[in-house]
Amino acid sequence: MAMPPPMPPTTMAAPPPFNAISAPIAHESNPPKSVVDTSHADMVHDAQLDFYGRRLATCSSDRTIKIFQIDKNGAHRHEATLEGHDGPVWQLAWAHPTRHGRPLLASASHDGRVIVWAEDSPSMWRQYYEYSWHASSVNSVAFAPCEYGLIFACASSDGFVSICSRLQDGTWDERRVSESVGGHAHTHPLGANSVSWAPAVAPGGLWMPERAAPPPMRIVTGGCDQMVKVWKFDTDSNNWVLEGKPLKGHREMVRSVAWAPNIGLPRSVIASAGQDRKVILWSQEVEGDGMSDWVSTELEPFPTPVWSVSWSPSGSVLGVAYGDDQVTLWKEEMDGSWKKVTNVTSKGTTVPESS
Repeated sequence: MAMPPPMPPTTMAAPPPFNAISAPIAHESNPPKSVVDTSHADMVHDAQLDFYGRRLATCSSDRTIKIFQIDKNGAHRHEATLEGHDGPVWQLAWAHPTRHGRPLLASASHDGRVIVWAEDSPSMWRQYYEYSWHASSVNSVAFAPCEYGLIFACASSDGFVSICSRLQDGTWDERRVSESVGGHAHTHPLGANSVSWAPAVAPGGLWMPERAAPPPMRIVTGGCDQMVKVWKFDTDSNNWVLEGKPLKGHREMVRSVAWAPNIGLPRSVIASAGQDRKVILWSQEVEGDGMSDWVSTELEPFPTPVWSVSWSPSGSVLGVAYGDDQVTLWKEEMDGSWKKVTNVTSKGTTVPESS
């Protein structure tokens, strides 16, 4: 069985062996149990539902991607197997299903490439675009909110996060996220593990007309340097710039970051998960014409390293996947604390006894 690459002290960023909750959580009540036999020949690393929750894409160390149709009762039907990578495929991301003319799926692989796949007709997929600049494993890939166009970000063990944007003439703009103007400084010097986009809804935009327009593009990144970094695209310099100081709270590598969806409420929330068994919630409030500093809240300690964090579509429930095949769901209380509301097991979901 092919396993994720080992983690040398300073160079490589090993992705998790199984990203159990990277697909959006479709329901915030107890969902029906549905088991999908993917028939992958090796370890499955990621499973992603599309925007409507009707298609599931999976990827594996067998170097393939599989796509399934899921009906409302949880039954699944295999639609396609995509082949093109030369190494294990770590992560997948669906683009918005209607804004770009056809279904698009991005895959990140140990072979150092991101492939964007397009479905030209039902169950007929082809390679739409390939990004192969990175010198090492690409561990994470995420599409930007569709309001900004066809753009994706990817994070690599070579220490860089890249942003690739399709231009109106059909060509692609490729650039690195870096504190140096020329893009030579690493995004995360010891390796970049995860990237997530801020929503295209400004905090406070629900009732503040001056904040109704989509805000400047922002991303959050996490790496082996134990740092969480927030970046903003600066239109004046036409570059990505670090927004404030890095967020420090983890004592070991940050494996996963996830920016919570926002319907226009007056704050932003980011979740980060680490090898140090910690999950940290970072919140930033609307303050006058700007935003406050980030404030951190830690969930109760986990017994094993945390592999992945993921938000429900409404941004009100956080899923946490950690060692020993454990997944838990968390919800914020009125007093600002976070409470574990559900355990997800192979048998379905249960409510913790303490609840």
